[in-house]
Amino acid sequence: MRRRPDHLIRNLFTASLIILAGMHPETTAQLAQLGTSLLLGIVNGIAQAAAQQPGPALLTAGAIYIAHQIRTHRPRARAHA
Repeated sequence: MRRRPDHLIRNLFTASLIILAGMHPETTAQLAQLGTSLLLGIVNGIAQAAAQQPGPALLTAGAIYIAHQIRTHRPRARAHA
């Protein structure tokens, strides 16, 4: 089976990041810490907003769930009678 070009590019990008991480472990640790703090800051902000206004937060979460289900839904083939 042939690989799609986007998979090849993604794999090459991942390999280059692994090589760079091996060459510069301190910088990699700093970037990981920065990314983690950024993600936690975003999650904290969302949690605080949801605590203040639970109705809109629930509607938004439902819309995100439905959009995800639409995007990832794979219909199954029906058996012919």
